[in-house]
Amino acid sequence: MTTCNNWQPPREPVATTNRQRPGPRRKQLLALTVAIALPLMKISRALGEENDVGYRKGYYREDDGRMRISTDTWQFNLGIKDNIRVNGEVIVDGISGATPNGAPPQTQWPINTFSQSYSQNYGQNYGQLFINEVNDPANQTLYTAGLFGAVGDPAAYQAYTNYVATLNPAQLANQASNAVYTAYNSLTNHPNYHHNKVPLAEMHDHRNAFSIQMPMTFGLHSITPSFAYSAESDYISFGGALNYSLALNDKNTTLSAGWGHNSDSVRDDLGIWENKMTDNAFLGLVQLFGPKAYLTVNASVGFEHGYLADPYREVFFANVPQSSFDDPQGNGNPEVRPRHRNNQILYTSWTQFVTPLNGSFELSYRFFHDSYGIFAHTAELDWHQKIGKHLVISPTFRYYVQNAADFYYVMVPDVNHPPSFYSSDYRLSQMETFATGVSLTWRVQKHLSLDVSYLRYVMQGLDGVTSQSAYPAANLVSFGARIWF
Repeated sequence: MTTCNNWQPPREPVATTNRQRPGPRRKQLLALTVAIALPLMKISRALGEENDVGYRKGYYREDDGRMRISTDTWQFNLGIKDNIRVNGEVIVDGISGATPNGAPPQTQWPINTFSQSYSQNYGQNYGQLFINEVNDPANQTLYTAGLFGAVGDPAAYQAYTNYVATLNPAQLANQASNAVYTAYNSLTNHPNYHHNKVPLAEMHDHRNAFSIQMPMTFGLHSITPSFAYSAESDYISFGGALNYSLALNDKNTTLSAGWGHNSDSVRDDLGIWENKMTDNAFLGLVQLFGPKAYLTVNASVGFEHGYLADPYREVFFANVPQSSFDDPQGNGNPEVRPRHRNNQILYTSWTQFVTPLNGSFELSYRFFHDSYGIFAHTAELDWHQKIGKHLVISPTFRYYVQNAADFYYVMVPDVNHPPSFYSSDYRLSQMETFATGVSLTWRVQKHLSLDVSYLRYVMQGLDGVTSQSAYPAANLVSFGARIWF
């Protein structure tokens, strides 16, 4: 079960990970890739040579009692030598709640019309009623008494069944018709027949994870090897990365390059362990424009192969009618996704200190494209306002929008001619997300800082077909402390 690291919802709910068990979507495994290495390098620069250890408690709560995640994070950042540091974190997640399983609302489930039900079931009902008459002990007495010929003689048995057929043909026909009508009414009068929200699947899981990095500086060169591990009941991940940076132009220009690899094991929909491999590579530039502004530009490519489907998502076929509403999950089929996925990302940001306000802002844009056919755009604005000597308040706003994957369906049209790939995972639909929040950091004294943050996260569908009840809205709250030395 994937979770949310450091209580920031995913900037690209679909683009960052393929494995999405019932859970907060965006919510990712702790996988040490190039994408997180660069921000950590920026944090390291901001902290200078100070050592620190810290603890953070986070809560993720979706509206309507859906997913709930509680996270404990222990962090450290220590200097081993003047030019070598080591930093990392240990994470323990508790996950519970309910999440969509891919089925549409039951008001949209395909069922037979009454005429279709009559055509399919009348003959079956009539045949069963006729067999009941043939096996009726009162009628069987006539047959065993030899009134139609020798018992066991096929001709005698045929004569006997012909006789039974003439007894009450109108009554048998009425009973068969009434049985069809009763069965159809029991379906359309079922309370779930009018349920207009997507079905939810309950789940519980636990995650243990850790990551470690060792930034090393040699003059104008910096090298950062990294490793991460994460384990859940159905997902195990090992990740490693190696990043290099070169300072030029009196350290006003920094060029970076890196590569990361993840080797994961995932349980498929049959409970069989499958492999999933991910590689990412990036090139980056940080350019200072005076002492108060700098530009960041990163470009990356990613390659995934192996089991990329979500074992907890199912799909419905539009021409396969549901025969019952008793099971709120329905009778769906496992989704089928490609076993390869490539992506390209371009990220740029501008950070500017505003002297009259004693604060700074960071404006960023991120472009994403992948072989699923998804194009995504993310814009974010952060403000960091210093109040006095020890307090910083940081409001944030982020907007994300994407089109649907090529193989996204609310319901697959034809079970007899299915497409090569199909999924009803709402995170692959056309959608947008909004995230607004604020964080507060207080340097209580030289050796202690406290922080607290709140974020409101809202996801909305844009295709006009996927039920809005599939998309979550959530509150994220965290608080932490760090000891500096």
